[in-house]
Amino acid sequence: MKFTIDWLKQYVDIKELSPEALADHLTMLGLEVDSVTPIFPELASLRTAKVLSVEAHPNADKLHLCEVAVGDETLSIVCGAPNVRKDLVTTIALVGTVMPDGTKIKASKVRGVKSFGMLCSERELGLSESHTGIMELPAEFEHGIPLLEALGLDDLLVEVDLTPNRPDCASVIGIAREVSGITRTPLTLPVESALLELSRRDFSVDIEDSE
Repeated sequence: MKFTIDWLKQYVDIKELSPEALADHLTMLGLEVDSVTPIFPELASLRTAKVLSVEAHPNADKLHLCEVAVGDETLSIVCGAPNVRKDLVTTIALVGTVMPDGTKIKASKVRGVKSFGMLCSERELGLSESHTGIMELPAEFEHGIPLLEALGLDDLLVEVDLTPNRPDCASVIGIAREVSGITRTPLTLPVESALLELSRRDFSVDIEDSE
């Protein structure tokens, strides 16, 4: 049985419960937790960044020298993307980051100029086939935070090894019911608005054949 923590939160209030504590509770209930992992583990180390300045590279016509803010840190990045510009909020792979294709980002010299990271396109992140420029994020996004947090994708996937005697937990509502009981928090079940609307209607019945 697999579910995400954000999905579980729709039915039971666990915002004060850490993933580790949730796993412990499930284990106490006889539900063995196999794993708790990020939904997008390959993007977990990426950060948001804001371009502070862009200058022409002295030794390459199609490259740019960028000063980039990542939280409290300012980094020099060489970038060849045509859409890089001052005040753009984008995604950065810091030195040491392992990209989805397995490439490890290192500090390097690009045409004689040091570069400490890489500004990323959506294709390099495996998010789309777009590679005409680096990823453009909303200007109001905070820089220096995890990319997954900024995009609202910092969710965790929980995998539970269900035994044959626990078919009641073969759904996220079943899991939520168990968590609600052990944490003594209310269980919120979904209510279909269409069914509620039908329940308010009066129906008439005509008997065509009384025999």
